[in-house]
Order: sequence, then structure tokens, then C-alpha cells
Amino acid sequence: MKDIVVKREVRIEYKIFTKDDVISLIKLFIKLSNEILDRSKEIKQTELIQEGWMETNISEKYINTSHSGIEFTSSDKSKYSFSFKEVSEAKDVLDTKQIIEVELYFSENVLDSKFVLKLRHSDTFSGSSYALVEGEDSDWVNGTIKLLKNFFVTCRNQSTFVEKNKILIFGSTILLLILFLHNLVVVFIRTKVIFPKIVGNMFSENLIYVIMVLSLISATPAVLIYKWLIKLFPGIEIQTGLNYDHAKKERRNKLFLIAILIIVPTILSFFLLRL
Repeated sequence: MKDIVVKREVRIEYKIFTKDDVISLIKLFIKLSNEILDRSKEIKQTELIQEGWMETNISEKYINTSHSGIEFTSSDKSKYSFSFKEVSEAKDVLDTKQIIEVELYFSENVLDSKFVLKLRHSDTFSGSSYALVEGEDSDWVNGTIKLLKNFFVTCRNQSTFVEKNKILIFGSTILLLILFLHNLVVVFIRTKVIFPKIVGNMFSENLIYVIMVLSLISATPAVLIYKWLIKLFPGIEIQTGLNYDHAKKERRNKLFLIAILIIVPTILSFFLLRL
């Protein structure tokens, strides 16, 4: 009777992986894969001896039923593939390329073991990064998942402020844009040139209607601003390549720019009203 295959999966979310984290994760992945591979080789060798094979005739190719590899995808969509023995070559790519996806995979047929880990630099919190472990050896499966979780705890957490405060950010942005547009329209009405008298009367007598119109106008830029913020704090962030430190400065600059684009025009519009 075939043994039961145990399957465990863990989702990876809200994490930042530096190139050192990725290398450490690869080494841990290889170590855990080799543990179950060594057991499967012993079992396979025993089976072959029981079938009548001479131990001296049993080479690596007869007892190694595994398939494994390391794959990177860079920001320009180039693919890089490595074996477990080419970790130094993989490190060179991490040092020079901006990697947006890391995939590690291992499988062997004796104990039906499967080990897959995927990190995907993501602009959303959709849970597209995960680790999957399965096999007949439940101790190996559970132990592997535990060690992976312990490793992820050591990695830096990604800020979830934007994701958790979606409504607050969206509402505040719309409110600021409404105030800006309202003040701008009032200033234009005062000029008595751009806006005809009928528009000025409608604006003063039907304020609720005007606010609804301004809200609809403000909704689109508010959505765009929120999307920009989400891109600055991806669900999974992979920091590799020569300029990964520059990304941190660029993030601060973009946040400052977004704040200026929203807050400064609103403040200036209030000053214009007082002129």
C-alpha cells in the first residue's frame, strides 16, 4: 500500500527580500532538499540490492531520481536558470540584475517529495508568493515548513499602511481635491471673465450638486494616486541589482512629490481666496 502524501503550503506576504536574503533562502532550500534526497537515495539503493543488483554496480544515476533548479526573471523579462551547484553564478546575477521573480524547485520520485518556492515582486497583496512542500515523509514536510516560517520571520516586513488604510487615503485624497477644485472655481467666478453669471449662481445655490460633481471629477485622480502609492510598497519586494539602494531614496522622493502635488495646491487655493 502506497504511503499517504502530506502537503503543506505557506503564503508569503508583506516581506522585503534583499539579495542576501535570497541567497540565504537558496542555501536553505538546497540544504532541506538534500536531506530528503539523501534518504531517497538510500531507499532506492536498498531496493536495487534487493532486486539482485551488485552494490558496486549501483552508480549515482540509478539512485538519484531528483529534478531541481533555480530560476530568476529580471525586470527586462530575461530568464536565468541554474543548478544547485551554481549558487555562485546565481549570486552574480543577483548582484547585477533587478530580479522580479525567484523560483526554486525540487522533486524526487522515491518518496514522492516536492518542494517549490516562488517569490514574485508584486504591486498587489494578492498572495502570489508561496512555498509548497509535499511528500510521504511527514516529518520532513512539517520540519521544512517550520524552518521556512522561521526564516521569513527574520526578513524585514513591508509597510502595510497603504493597504490597510485604503479607504482613509482614498477619502482624504478626494476631500483635498474637492477643496482645491472648489476654491479654484470660486476664484474663477470672482474674475467674472471665465465663468458666466449663470455658472456662479448654480455654484452658490446648488452646493450639494456641485460637491457631487467635484467628487466624481476627483475620483479618477484619487484612484491613480492610490495606485502610485501601492506601487511604492509592493506586497513582496525583491531588492537586487546595482541600484537597489537607489530605490529607497526614489521611494522617499516619490512620496514627497505626491504629498506636494496634493497638499500644496490645496493650501495655495486658500491663499488665493483671501486675495
